[in-house]
Amino acid sequence: MTMEFTIPGVPKGKQRPRFCRVGGGAVAYTPRQTQDYERQIRMSFAAKNTAKFEKKLPLEVQILACFPVPQNTGKKLKEAMLTGEILPTKRPDSDNIIKIILDALNGFAYHDDAQICRICFAKMYAEKPETKVLIKNIEGT
Repeated sequence: MTMEFTIPGVPKGKQRPRFCRVGGGAVAYTPRQTQDYERQIRMSFAAKNTAKFEKKLPLEVQILACFPVPQNTGKKLKEAMLTGEILPTKRPDSDNIIKIILDALNGFAYHDDAQICRICFAKMYAEKPETKVLIKNIEGT
C-alpha cells in the first residue's frame, strides 16, 4: 500500500518546546506555529487518504521539501536553482522538517512512528513551494 500527499506552502520544521512558569514550576508547551503546521499536515493527508497503515507494518517515508527561489535572484542563478545545480542549505534543518511530519502523522496515518524503518529526504528549489510526502509499506516483510 502507498499513500501520497502534498503540503502546500513553504516547508516548516518542528520548533523546540517552550516553557513557562506556573505556580512555582515549569510547564512545557508546543508553539502555536508548530501546532498549526501539524494540523495542516494532517488535513493534507486526510484530503488524499482515508486508510491507516496496520500496526507492526514496517514503513518507508519519502519527503521532498520544495523551497521558493529567493525573490531577488538573477536569471542564471534562478535557472541553476530550479534545475537542482544549487540546493537550499538554509533553515529549517532537514531533521526538523522530518520530525514535524512524522509527529503530525503519528497515530493518524500509522499507529506509531516506530514503524518507520526507512526515510528518504531531499531539499530543493521549485517554482511552487510545497512538501511532497509518500508513505509505503516495505515490500517483502
